[in-house]
Amino acid sequence: MEREIFKYKLFFFVRYIGDAFFYPFMSIYFIFKGLSEEQLGWILAITPITTIIANPVWNWIVKDSRISQTVLKFMTVIEGLLIILITRVNGFELFALIIGLIGLLCSPFMSIQDGFAATYALNNHIEFSQLRIYASIAYVLATTVAGFTVQYLGYEILFLLSGAFFLVTAGIAWWIKPLEKPSKVKSRPKRDLRALITNKNFLKYLLFYTLTVGAIRIGDSFFGVYITDQKGLSTLGWGLVYSGFVFFEVLVLRYLSIKGGLIDEKKLFLFAVSILLFRFLTYSLDLPLPAIVAFTMLRGVSWGVYIYTHIRYLSKIVRVENITAAILIVTLLYSIFAAVGSMFAGAIIERFGYTIFFLSLSGLILAGLVSFLILTPKVNQMQNNE
Repeated sequence: MEREIFKYKLFFFVRYIGDAFFYPFMSIYFIFKGLSEEQLGWILAITPITTIIANPVWNWIVKDSRISQTVLKFMTVIEGLLIILITRVNGFELFALIIGLIGLLCSPFMSIQDGFAATYALNNHIEFSQLRIYASIAYVLATTVAGFTVQYLGYEILFLLSGAFFLVTAGIAWWIKPLEKPSKVKSRPKRDLRALITNKNFLKYLLFYTLTVGAIRIGDSFFGVYITDQKGLSTLGWGLVYSGFVFFEVLVLRYLSIKGGLIDEKKLFLFAVSILLFRFLTYSLDLPLPAIVAFTMLRGVSWGVYIYTHIRYLSKIVRVENITAAILIVTLLYSIFAAVGSMFAGAIIERFGYTIFFLSLSGLILAGLVSFLILTPKVNQMQNNE
């Protein structure tokens, strides 16, 4: 089993090096290539929109862990090649087309990946965060390297390296043993979507997660542009800042993997959302760059708690065979939310500035916090709810 655990850790580590070499710098790259913030808003909306289209299809396709593994192999190859292709084109239309293809073919990757790994962890009595932490460790190292790469070699080299790491990830996915042997497939319970969508506690959680994580996704998509274009931080500095807050994420995940089982999930979420709300409120004050960098470290604290608590909470609300479907549905809904938000975000920033933008996000996060306090999903209700 130790050998398989190593494979999962390596899978997360390599995949997220590729991720860190592209996605934290994507928005900055598009602005660098001459796109306006309003055009960037439309491009950032494309992935959530295509996720809305793609997720139901992938949800239908991914019926068990064996199919999940096959899909992961396919997605990593396609995403790597498309990222490489971005370095060979120019213009809003071509950028939008490639991002749209990534959205259609690859956007559910993280949901399927987390569901696949969480199923393995639950079946083998392993804490999921012990696997997922290697993604955060990869980000700490890779974003620092990425900042130096952009500064001295340019975006093209960075994105080519990103694509290469995605292709290597596909090889690791081939190396991992299938979770289910053919002889055991029939004896395993199948997912039950009807039970999932009538699970009241899951629906309550869906509302909370959509509002808060949707706000995070919209805000973080523009934050790199804000701190570099508006506040004058270099791309090297941005890589170091990104590495810094992900380092805090690693510390939080490490702590929670040891002590988190003693802390109530509701308290963890309230703590994370409170920090998240404080973070976006400070951005709306237009503080000096050093203060913004300092408060940005809170992103790692709040997101570390989210990563740890999200799968843990879901596993207590839905059955194990429904986890991948639950993650896909969660991703679908907050993608709809993020798509609408991103469409308006660029226009809001150009017309009213970043202060109003961050205040609006703070309002959404506050709404999510209130919904969680009023409609707290009950855990340990798996058998009754489904």
